[in-house]
Amino acid sequence: AFLASFKIWKTATVGGNLCMSLPAGPMISLTTALDGLCTIWKASGGEQKLPVAEFVTGNHRNRLTPGDLLRQIDIPTAALKRRTAFRQISLAPVGRSAALLIGSLEADDALTLTVTAATVRPIQLLFRKAPDASTLRAALMQQITDDLYHADIHGAPIWRKHMTLRLAEEIRAELMGATRP
Repeated sequence: AFLASFKIWKTATVGGNLCMSLPAGPMISLTTALDGLCTIWKASGGEQKLPVAEFVTGNHRNRLTPGDLLRQIDIPTAALKRRTAFRQISLAPVGRSAALLIGSLEADDALTLTVTAATVRPIQLLFRKAPDASTLRAALMQQITDDLYHADIHGAPIWRKHMTLRLAEEIRAELMGATRP
């Protein structure tokens, strides 16, 4: 999902991807799904810590104010140990992501679903127990309102919504059907 343009090969950074705050930012997807925690050095002094899911607030919008610096992104070890499933779709074979979803399952069957690219900001849904298909669909419909779906030449909002629902169910089925180690 991070094929990107030749213009940024060998020059792009994880922090730069977050600070650009594009809906299809692949490092936004990854660090949100891995419960990344941003450390921001404030221009006014001091620092602020907040989850990546709260750092990006919209298309080209984030929580930085003029003079602030995104200093680091920490990933908790526990996030790296969870079982995961990933789905991505584009209108073109190597085109910009139109929907990118990552699901992770804890040992106690708690499910986290991260939705990016289809939405203007990262959306995370947390379930204490893995939901059935209808519960997952209802939660997606309730928590991702139509105005949160991104509109551009890479996909209409209604198509992105449809793909989000489809890919979320694929992830749920894969994680629930997988044999535990």
